[in-house]
Amino acid sequence: MTFKKTIKYKSMKKILLPTLGILPKIGKEFVSNLKFTLLAIFVLCLHLSLSAKAYSQKEIKKELNFKRIKFKEALIKIESVSEFKFFYNSDKIPTESWVSLQAPAHTAIGAILTKLLDPLDVTFEELSGNVIALSTRDNLIGNNKLAPITGIVKDEKGETIPGVTIKVKGSTIGTLTNSNGEFKINAPEYSTLVFSYLGFENLEVKVNQEVELNIILKESSNALKEVVVVGYGKQAKALTTSSISTLNGNDIVRSPVGNINNSIAGRVSGVLTFQSSGEPGADASSIRVRGVGTNGSSNDALTIVDGIQRPFSQLNPEEIETITILKDAAAIAPYGLAGANGVVLVTTKRGKAGKVSLNFDTWYGVQQPTRFPDYLNSYDYASTLNIASANAGLPAPYSDEVLQKYKDHSDPDHYPDHDWLREVIDFAAPMTSQHLTFTGGSEKVRFFSSLGNLYQQGSVDAINYSRYNFATNVDVNATNSTIISFDIKGSLEVTKNPGSTTGTQIYTSVTKNAPLLNTPLKFSNGLPGNSLLPSINESGYNRNNTNILFTQLSIKQDLKFIQGLSLKGVAAYDKNYRKNKQWQIPYSFYSLNAADEFIATTAGVASTRLTQGFNENVNITLQAYLDYKRTFGKHDVSALVVAEQRNGDSTSFSASRINYQVPLDEISQGSSNKNDFGNEGTSSKSKQLGFVYRLSYAFNQKYLAEFSGRYDGHYFFAPGKRFAFFPAASFGWRLSEESFIKDNISWINNLKLRTSFGKSGNLAGSPFQYLNSYGLNSSYVFGGSNPTQVSGIFERSEPNINITWETAKKLDIGFEASLFNRTLNIEADWFKERRSDMLVAPTALLPVEYGIGVSQVNGGVMDNQGFDFSVNTNHTFENKLTLNAGVNFSYAKNKLVQIYENGSTFDNVNRRITGRPLGTQYGYQSTGYFQTQEEIDAAPKQNFSALKPGDIRYADLNNDGVINEDDQTVIGNPAFPQIIYGLTFNASFKGFDLGMLWQGAAQSSFQLTNEASNPFFNGAKIFREQLDYWTPENRNAAYPIILPSPSSNSQVVSSFWQRDGKYLRLKNIELGYNLPKLLMQKLSIGGIRIYASGQNLLTFTGEKYLDPEIGASGASKRARYYFQQKVFSFGINANF
Repeated sequence: MTFKKTIKYKSMKKILLPTLGILPKIGKEFVSNLKFTLLAIFVLCLHLSLSAKAYSQKEIKKELNFKRIKFKEALIKIESVSEFKFFYNSDKIPTESWVSLQAPAHTAIGAILTKLLDPLDVTFEELSGNVIALSTRDNLIGNNKLAPITGIVKDEKGETIPGVTIKVKGSTIGTLTNSNGEFKINAPEYSTLVFSYLGFENLEVKVNQEVELNIILKESSNALKEVVVVGYGKQAKALTTSSISTLNGNDIVRSPVGNINNSIAGRVSGVLTFQSSGEPGADASSIRVRGVGTNGSSNDALTIVDGIQRPFSQLNPEEIETITILKDAAAIAPYGLAGANGVVLVTTKRGKAGKVSLNFDTWYGVQQPTRFPDYLNSYDYASTLNIASANAGLPAPYSDEVLQKYKDHSDPDHYPDHDWLREVIDFAAPMTSQHLTFTGGSEKVRFFSSLGNLYQQGSVDAINYSRYNFATNVDVNATNSTIISFDIKGSLEVTKNPGSTTGTQIYTSVTKNAPLLNTPLKFSNGLPGNSLLPSINESGYNRNNTNILFTQLSIKQDLKFIQGLSLKGVAAYDKNYRKNKQWQIPYSFYSLNAADEFIATTAGVASTRLTQGFNENVNITLQAYLDYKRTFGKHDVSALVVAEQRNGDSTSFSASRINYQVPLDEISQGSSNKNDFGNEGTSSKSKQLGFVYRLSYAFNQKYLAEFSGRYDGHYFFAPGKRFAFFPAASFGWRLSEESFIKDNISWINNLKLRTSFGKSGNLAGSPFQYLNSYGLNSSYVFGGSNPTQVSGIFERSEPNINITWETAKKLDIGFEASLFNRTLNIEADWFKERRSDMLVAPTALLPVEYGIGVSQVNGGVMDNQGFDFSVNTNHTFENKLTLNAGVNFSYAKNKLVQIYENGSTFDNVNRRITGRPLGTQYGYQSTGYFQTQEEIDAAPKQNFSALKPGDIRYADLNNDGVINEDDQTVIGNPAFPQIIYGLTFNASFKGFDLGMLWQGAAQSSFQLTNEASNPFFNGAKIFREQLDYWTPENRNAAYPIILPSPSSNSQVVSSFWQRDGKYLRLKNIELGYNLPKLLMQKLSIGGIRIYASGQNLLTFTGEKYLDPEIGASGASKRARYYFQQKVFSFGINANF
């Protein structure tokens, strides 16, 4: 017998691995494509994946196409287009047989050999060094004695594993472990058994003389990534049939933000966020899953922390393990009446067995507004007002002499020049954070603890926000079948503001007050003027302290008498205690009268005032779980039943006193006159009871089905109408497990189709609307000659005994794919929802004379549909360079199907609200400017105000010769974006790492009003870009003719002032460096990383001076809002 290698090395083509020469090209391409095109980032993902595929897949590089050649020649051809060499016994292998083959480039080598060798009854086995050994089946099995091999398979904890696949390597012999993890297989001596199971590393065992094996499978390194958190439990990602997105906690800590809500934007598909303020302690983004689904209540998603309904914005980012977004009916069904708007599941970190480790992280940053207007100085303001007055036919208010004084600043007391924004606002407000975590334990006891602190200075010194966090959890394996877990976490928040103003009011003043107002910070003699500073620094304080406590105890018991069955009980006690203390004192400033005398004036409150109160909310949650999981051969079965009860208790109280004779900020030191007292308070209780179920089945980990739901009841509604059933079903098909893909297309690692449909609820409105509502007033007078006014009761509104919750019927169709050795991952969903029984007020149907209020009714219907997807690619090159790039995209558009709409709008197709998205903006359609008086005379009557050339012209849509409300039409999208997308890029190389997140939005708009649209509105300041106003020489100006007091014609809501809200923002960028491991080892330190980070550093949008997330409120549209902030930070992270 002779053995032979078939190839001459000199005839082999050298296998070329991709070189680093492509990397600069990749970098340039990525940076270029980051300029806001989703298409380009998708192409980049494919590019990286395909380059990775070139040397990470076992496939041929070129097409093979031959007919009737000898088998040994065919092997040579395969070697010439691949990196493999063949090894075989020439006496046993039919090398002279005639074979034919046709295979395109990139076909898997396994698929080629199976097709080529099966007719010859030849098998193959891959050895180390890219060598493939060939043998005949009779040589492998027929000539070796088959021996019965028995054994048991367990995990590292000693638990048996049912359903493990066992195969004889290189043959078709195989079996599965039974429900007790046991197996029996007939295998030839000196063969190799391969053990494989989802979530565990494959194990190969050579069979010699052993007849009984004890196999231990290790959990694979990516097992946690394959398991996702779902409602009331966890599931293997590969077997889920729901639309779920997961965000890793490590991504959240990259963002230097004061509120965790602000770190989610752009990171996961299906989630739309909107941050309308940058004020410390009040800057949380609203989080909406798949857009806007209702007009009857809030659209914000339900938030769950460690299985309990809680807010999560106050958590320390370092405490978070994952954030999971539940999007479709099947995923949210376990949350019944609270899940229709989607669910955000937050899972916090827990201790792991091992030595105690300590992590410390600290960073320091500075904040400044993302964007702000450029205002005119006093000289330019006064000069422009002279021009505006001339346009109105009025004399110039400022002489040349006065203008010169504003220009040369020779008399600042009488002719000041204020840049209020820069005089008041701190453009380098500090922000800092420190946190410390401990974790460790044994197999019996594991713990995790953390401490954290965040300080955020406001734009003025009197405004700041502090938060202190702590968290501890302990898991105890009390017995082999009993686990006891205890959690306690909390936070203390302190928000400080001036006594008589707020951050938003301060920004309102600095963006409104004209630069030449005779109110300097200080006069030349040092006396304070009537500026903002006294109201900020001398008006007292307003301090809010919020203490939040989350506690939780759970006990899980495995029931040995029924394998796979367990019980768990959970009890949670949560308390939110907020106390407020507002101390308001009068403050003084000086002004000059006509005789140039300094006059002192007292402002703010009329007399010293103290208001003090508290608000306490306590929630108790009790949960009982019955969970069953078993595998019977190819059948995976699980069932879950949960009973949950939530009780809430809320109490608030407030007291005030005025006329303090001594400035001591205590209630007892106030006036003793009862007329100077103020007291109020209230209390309430709430209850909710629900029963959850989930049944899951998987056949051969290929065909999947799940049925879930909740029977829910709430105190809001009338007896007999308090409970409802919210079911859902979902199905999945893992095509990648089908033989026609699994055995033929090696580059498809996972491909799953899934669909879900079901019903969920949304709790809207206020409680007890099924009862008559009464109020108190003091309008009753009794007493004849000595009358006394007394309180009485009156009926506020009629009841609605049929009121109930909103109902959402949802449909979702999606797929998941992992390709090219999982270097390219794609997930996409299309969804549709109909929200019915939305609460609406039927006021449009009632005459004014009705005389009493009415309760809301379940009369609204809204549709919402769209799609979302995510694409991610990752690869590690031979030189240890790691690249990761991704894109996520979400589109959701709603439509009002039925509401109580007034006939005045419904009967006009242009103004009709029904049939359009909620929040659609209506107004007049601008057609440009009137250029001449002749155009004005010939145009339809536009009776808002007297018209001049340079005024805005509007379209007469109904051609009746008059511009009125009947000519209004759709002029813009809703303020909340219908499209949200994110672009991510991460790279690491030799200790350096770079992370980047771009986040954008589209299909939103907002309307400029008042100061933001019209110069000199109520005497306010002017944006420099408003100097581009209409004149006979500047007919295509950005703004209409300038007047000292804006005309009514230019103030109507119209397309002229409509702005596109789309934007692209560099949401986060971070550059880090890990100090060399050798140095750390010498210092006995686990590792030290230094990093620089930025938040909101760049924003690209069509509006030059307003942040695109200003929102839809009237104050925001006037540029009166607390500006969003960009943050530059530097930090250090150390592990011990």
